Amino acid sequence: MDNWYKIIQDPNKDMYQKLDEQVDEFWHWSKSVKQDLEWETNYPHWTILNTIFNSIIETTDPNKWDRRTINNLLYILGRDNECELLIQKLSEFPASFIFLSEEGIHYPDRDAKWQLAHYLTKCTSTHFSEAEQLLIKYYEDENEYVKRHALLALGIIKSNYAEKCALNSWSTGIKYQRIAALQVLKQLDSPHYDKLQR
Repeated sequence: MDNWYKIIQDPNKDMYQKLDEQVDEFWHWSKSVKQDLEWETNYPHWTILNTIFNSIIETTDPNKWDRRTINNLLYILGRDNECELLIQKLSEFPASFIFLSEEGIHYPDRDAKWQLAHYLTKCTSTHFSEAEQLLIKYYEDENEYVKRHALLALGIIKSNYAEKCALNSWSTGIKYQRIAALQVLKQLDSPHYDKLQR
């Protein structure tokens, strides 16, 4: 991509338009590569995507984001599931994080969802109730990996719902759900931990 600085500084387009164009560039690139292992990290233009994403998060009101912008943010967040630079930036802005997490509940991409669930723990000092309720919703997700991360996050924040969810996960008989359930029960000093360990 030639002269990404000029693209970012282009006065004829706002940051939302720039994001839309760069997400489109990524999407077209993704169709030309084999999507296995850490394939997203091979994209050659992460610098410009990171810069535009960060600018939107740092300078705009999430209540002003339209549906296209929300979908673009969630899409590219999901693609950055190895380095997790975008989710880390988002977690520095709790109000925007909560907003995008609410939008992410019904977004069909597990790699966006598990990151949101995992990093919701960063918002609890200022938005505990909202973060907890969102984690409960992510725990109800059909994807096992998303569900597991939500459960672990509920344990980290010592949610009143964590023990119930952990016992529910244990009852599924699914290996990784049970491992996460034990971890959460141990964090909570739950009497169920010793019983289930036997």
